[in-house]
Amino acid sequence: MNPVKRCTGGIINIPSIVTLLGLFLVMQLWADPLQASEIEALAIRSEAGFTRAEFELSESAEYSVFVLENPDRIVIDFASTTSQVNTAGVVVSGTAVSRVRSAVRNGTDTRVVFDLTQPLNPSSYQVAAGSEESPRLVIDMFPPGVEIPVVAERNRSLAPDNAVSQRDIVVAIDAGHGGDDPGAIGYDGRLQEKNIALAISQAIFERLQTVPGYEPVMIRDGDYYVRLQQRPQLARENRADIFLSIHADSFRTQRAEGVTVYALSQTTAEDENIRRVTEKENSADLLGGVAGDTSLREFEDDLALTLLDISMAWSIEQSMIAGKHILSAVGGVARLRRDEPQQGNLWVLRSPDIPSLLIETGYLSNPDEARQLASSSYQNRLADAIVNGVMSYFYERPPEGTMVAWQKANGQWPTGEYIVRRGDSLSEIAARFNVSLATLKAGNRLSGNVIQVGQRLVIPAATPGMPVAAAEHTIARGETLSGIAERYRVSLARLREANNLQSDTIRVGQVLIIPSS
Repeated sequence: MNPVKRCTGGIINIPSIVTLLGLFLVMQLWADPLQASEIEALAIRSEAGFTRAEFELSESAEYSVFVLENPDRIVIDFASTTSQVNTAGVVVSGTAVSRVRSAVRNGTDTRVVFDLTQPLNPSSYQVAAGSEESPRLVIDMFPPGVEIPVVAERNRSLAPDNAVSQRDIVVAIDAGHGGDDPGAIGYDGRLQEKNIALAISQAIFERLQTVPGYEPVMIRDGDYYVRLQQRPQLARENRADIFLSIHADSFRTQRAEGVTVYALSQTTAEDENIRRVTEKENSADLLGGVAGDTSLREFEDDLALTLLDISMAWSIEQSMIAGKHILSAVGGVARLRRDEPQQGNLWVLRSPDIPSLLIETGYLSNPDEARQLASSSYQNRLADAIVNGVMSYFYERPPEGTMVAWQKANGQWPTGEYIVRRGDSLSEIAARFNVSLATLKAGNRLSGNVIQVGQRLVIPAATPGMPVAAAEHTIARGETLSGIAERYRVSLARLREANNLQSDTIRVGQVLIIPSS
């Protein structure tokens, strides 16, 4: 086999991957055309407040939906699809569809037209084939002014009759070490990194479970060891959109402190890509991430290396952006050792198509920080901040076809539930999720500020498009109240008022509520 050669040049963004993969697929199609789909049946019925059309297909199909006016019509174009349905015989009585028409386009495509009795806004989703069911395409058509409801069903099963399906964003949470590998040991000789990492990971998991549009996946959910190579592979198998590896650090002195976020270094990525291509005939390496799988074995070495370089460059770029969002949110809860993501040679971050980050949550060698990291309340606050950073990143650049993409397109900020923990106050929770106290109370029909441990609160939507504001700040050595107020761009008077402070005296380890600016 010829030595693997490296392509040169700057970072290429992810659309270039699509271009190259598209060229490859064109070559594949030339040799082996895809099997055409067929429309086997069509049913249209009236539901409560909208009309539903359900196509039964022989295979999943590429399609597009658009609206035409004067007269009002909804058009569905199916690519590489034929139809055996007599559209003139489709029953439309009692619905907002007056007639169904179809025609062949471009020799291989099919166009279906719904003539309407009134203007309607369509929303569509496909349902994967089940054990006893064919694939289906569902078109729900709503009158203008009716808010289209959303359900987060990642398995693509048929949604309830009043809902539209969008996939969840999958967050893979990797608790570092485990089992016979304790990781870093605390200053007291007892605290172990594996336990701290698992506790924070579980808190992140529990928080994400309350957020519609997100599906958390635990790589390790108990005290056992998972091989480093297997951790990103498990993320891939779960179609993860992002991979978070949670750790704690240690150092030879007790002075080191703060959170650090790592992405993969470009040099390591280049070496890793060469290794993958060199060993591709004997490995199961895949490319494609959440969108699908393409084996590297299908490519010649030079093309495989080019695709890996492009994909890895995109993964690193997105990791750095996501890391900045997480650091911005975590900075309101913990001290940051570095306020920008760092890059290093870390095995678990080597996925070429999944943004991947390793989060060092603090130093167990530092007595003050170790005691914080061992506290369940601090673990929960840190987990909330990490989740806020993840949500801020995905709201800024949501993956296509996700509930978050739909929310952003419709001017909504993700809402969810919060389970009250020991030590929480209603004002703290309101600040943490960037909503006013009055809004939080109204959303939960609370007449006072009394809440109970274990109580479930609905978190109303915050301002669309705005990152979640930092809610808390833990005092570190050398900090002053005026300096903290300046950092978060709030007035000193508001900071005192939010924390019931009579003076500017603060102490190390004290937690301050940061009011919205």
